[in-house]
Amino acid sequence: MITTKRVEGEVDYNDGDFAEVKTIGIEGEEKELWLGTLQIHREDTQDTPREFRERFSVGTQLDIVVTTAITTKSNTAGDSDTSAPERGPSPHRLQ
Repeated sequence: MITTKRVEGEVDYNDGDFAEVKTIGIEGEEKELWLGTLQIHREDTQDTPREFRERFSVGTQLDIVVTTAITTKSNTAGDSDTSAPERGPSPHRLQ
């Protein structure tokens, strides 16, 4: 199964080699929730370090489409624990 969703982001850090982007939900139950941080790597672009810093300068607002592929995970030999992983605390709403 493949699913996509739209989120917004704000560049929080950029050293010319990679940028960190804080992502925020904009649809449904995730609206206004901080979803996490993603990294953009300059090596995935044709940019020079200077061009990369300018294109993704700190504070730049981004529209992001996240595509997720979901498949079943087969157990490896010796893995008999089929319980669901523990979940951490839920994200907090932005104020």
